[in-house]
Amino acid sequence: MLPLLQLGKSSLASQAFVKGLIQGAIYAGIVIVLLFLCLLPLIVKHIRKKQAKKAAAIRAKRSSKVRASQELEISLKPEEPGKPIVATFSESQILEKQDK
Repeated sequence: MLPLLQLGKSSLASQAFVKGLIQGAIYAGIVIVLLFLCLLPLIVKHIRKKQAKKAAAIRAKRSSKVRASQELEISLKPEEPGKPIVATFSESQILEKQDK
């Protein structure tokens, strides 16, 4: 009879171990989910910061290109509308007559 009691105790102990193992796995899963939910706003904030930095760099690059093209257009435009910067001799005479 002694071996039967030991057999019964060992199966009872293994059942308790398996029950505790399953319960521990469930609790660990709950803790991981809660931790992820708590850290989710920080993760999103970090991702948005990275995206904002990339967008700012792209905007700066675009604005520098736009400024360069605008400066080029401004330098090519005459200072006063209607009067060209470079005029031939006949054009300058016509302009002087119009001014008088």
